[in-house]
Amino acid sequence: MKNIALINALNLSDYAFKKVLEGESALERVYRYAKSLPDVEEIRIIMAEGRDQRNELRSFEGDVIEKSTVDKLFEYFRERARGFDNIFYFYGDTPFLDRRVTEKMYGDHRKYFAQYTFADGYPYGIAPEILDYEIVGILADMASSEGGKIERTSIFDVIKKDINAFDIETLLSPVDLRLLRVSLAADEKRNFQLIKRIFDLNGRDAESITSILQSKREILRTLPSFVSIQIVRDCPYSCSYCPYPNYLKKDIDARREMSMADFKRIIDMVESFSEDAYINLSLWGEPSFHPRIGEIMNYVLSKEKLKLVVETTGIGWQKSILETFQDREPIWIVSIDALNSDTYRHLKGEGFEESVETAEFLLERYPENTYIQAVRMKENEKELEAFYRHWKKKTNNVIIQKYDHFCQKLPDKRVTDLSPLKRFPCWHLQRDLYVLSDGTVPICREDLKREFLLGNILKEGIEKVWERGQEYYRDHVEGRYPEICKSCDEYYTYNF
Repeated sequence: MKNIALINALNLSDYAFKKVLEGESALERVYRYAKSLPDVEEIRIIMAEGRDQRNELRSFEGDVIEKSTVDKLFEYFRERARGFDNIFYFYGDTPFLDRRVTEKMYGDHRKYFAQYTFADGYPYGIAPEILDYEIVGILADMASSEGGKIERTSIFDVIKKDINAFDIETLLSPVDLRLLRVSLAADEKRNFQLIKRIFDLNGRDAESITSILQSKREILRTLPSFVSIQIVRDCPYSCSYCPYPNYLKKDIDARREMSMADFKRIIDMVESFSEDAYINLSLWGEPSFHPRIGEIMNYVLSKEKLKLVVETTGIGWQKSILETFQDREPIWIVSIDALNSDTYRHLKGEGFEESVETAEFLLERYPENTYIQAVRMKENEKELEAFYRHWKKKTNNVIIQKYDHFCQKLPDKRVTDLSPLKRFPCWHLQRDLYVLSDGTVPICREDLKREFLLGNILKEGIEKVWERGQEYYRDHVEGRYPEICKSCDEYYTYNF
């Protein structure tokens, strides 16, 4: 057998080059792993145009591909791996690639004459992908029209277009850790922080890392990645399934709207602390009602690593604002909840036509980034399938959201109980940060009475406020739950 190892180093982040893992960078550890692979006679680093001059890459044997698109990647495979039997493919920022796992995969790959072999159940970054060269040409032809950006799932994304046409072998992890959504790639600040924590706990291979992730789950809470901010208190509705009118909207301590200066301060803090995150508008209140909504949205979009999510009723928007965004697009979520005006009026009030009109405008202008949403509850269950089919004809981005009784503060209108049989630590405590219009940060959006506060981000800064949530998360890991969490039905839901 004669194999080649192809290491994807396209646009690696600076974290891949930090020498903090026993004096090595993630890329150096990956290259050392590549040299240990069975029957590998050549190792090549795949680089993008303009990146080949980077000092950290000069010492490696590399190839520059003309364009970082999926079709060009497969064309590169076809030409560069010619004459080799198999390709080992992996990224240059995954320092925990496990040689023993790879050898087991390779053994199965050969034993069962597989054309494509991958591992499942492990965290991302433990195992490579193995391709028999004989299918590379087929995949290149299948990907010839795929001009999109290369993703970490691009190989399998092409294969699954006609998955039954290939002989595929899967190595399953002894412990399925997919639920943790862990990525062991030095591609961003939070993942790099997790890698360092695992490394400091002597995690070196699949076995030790699996043990650490099971026994030390508190390390998974790194940095906030979803930040929901209340920019305005006003809302056109008093929805039957929303606690806002009876709790936060009448709170005399809350500001009517967040100032532009305070909003910028918060965004700058998030950018500095987390570097990348989803910024959600608005935690409570209709974002279109803020008098400077266009400026607010553009300020978030001016930050390269921040993504903007706008949850809206579709009411109150000026077309001139909706048409503003060209270079970078927000993610729009339009909550409609009903298929007809009668049901809409019962759930929310008047405004069905305007809400639908806004949704259709956004779908036309931002088809990839616009989502239509309905909360599933007893009142609209009978027409929900028709709602789904109606909007599915216009877009694949249809969200059916579970009903939230807000820790039993609202009547239970759930059609069914979706909660897992075994409870696990709350996703929102692990990943989310919620900021009210005066800068107050509750433990989560379920804390309607502000009984569990983490502080005020405008007065204390983001780091102190975020750190106070660690104690609550550690309690969840150990199976202890504050009173508000005991009756919560949202811990297993996940925001982006």
